[in-house]
Amino acid sequence: MKLYVLKFLGSIRTPWVFLIVFTLLLSQGICAANNNTSTMAITCNILPAIGISFPTELELGSIAPDFKRSGSYVLSDLQYMKVWSNTEWALKIQSDSPDGRMQEWTGTEYADRILSSPLEWQLDSESIFNRITGNEELVIEGGQPTDEDGTAIGIRFRQYISYGDSPILSPGNNYKIEVTLTAIQTY
Repeated sequence: MKLYVLKFLGSIRTPWVFLIVFTLLLSQGICAANNNTSTMAITCNILPAIGISFPTELELGSIAPDFKRSGSYVLSDLQYMKVWSNTEWALKIQSDSPDGRMQEWTGTEYADRILSSPLEWQLDSESIFNRITGNEELVIEGGQPTDEDGTAIGIRFRQYISYGDSPILSPGNNYKIEVTLTAIQTY
């Protein structure tokens, strides 16, 4: 009888051992599938970018020459602009007038009268005024990359008025010049 019991236990053990081993192997495969990892590379390329903001209009007001000095300067308030750039940059200035002189504006076109002296500009950090012309002139070079707040630049304008400059008596007409400020990247 002992032999029969051992054969019976041996026959019972074989399926149970197989079932236990199979269950362990299957659970390892499922665990391995649940823990499988993969790596994804994410890349980008930063492009050069530049931006500028500045006032779109400046009114110098109604002015007259000073009789004690045979003329006078009118000086604008400091005009602030901001440059944002992620590379080195420069700032250029030019006017629509070849010689930088303001001309009578009718509201739709330029007329014949022109001021005798050109408009001048000055950086807040400098003491010298420069004549504006129709050619691009360098205002700032070697500007460094900015942060999110940008770089503030102060510039003022000055116009000399003399007795040789004709007053404009036509309503709606005035002396005008278009000034273009251009920020460029210099990387």
